[in-house]
Amino acid sequence: MAASEGQAGPADPEAKDPDAPEWTQQVTDLVTDSVDKVRSRTTGPLLGFAQGMVYAVVAAVVAVPVLVVLFIGFIRLFNWAVPGDVWIVYAILAVVLWIAGVISWSRREDAEPGT
Repeated sequence: MAASEGQAGPADPEAKDPDAPEWTQQVTDLVTDSVDKVRSRTTGPLLGFAQGMVYAVVAAVVAVPVLVVLFIGFIRLFNWAVPGDVWIVYAILAVVLWIAGVISWSRREDAEPGT
């Protein structure tokens, strides 16, 4: 009787189930999934924050010169519309900004209640 007939010998590597995943692939998938989870929980929010900061800086770089030019144009238009020297326009603007400051100051919330 031959050794291969009816006797249980070492498993033949070619007789493995081809559909069964190998343990090395399972471990690799586990490590990859773990790294992806850690990355998504740490660098994901950080990348979103960095992207928001970039947009904020670009918006500020664009908005500040636009606001300055609009303010200069407003002063020139107001100087053309109001008779007299430019100091009258500055005085009117100072009063308007002072009133806006007083209104903003009165609406502020106290740091500590009761003070």
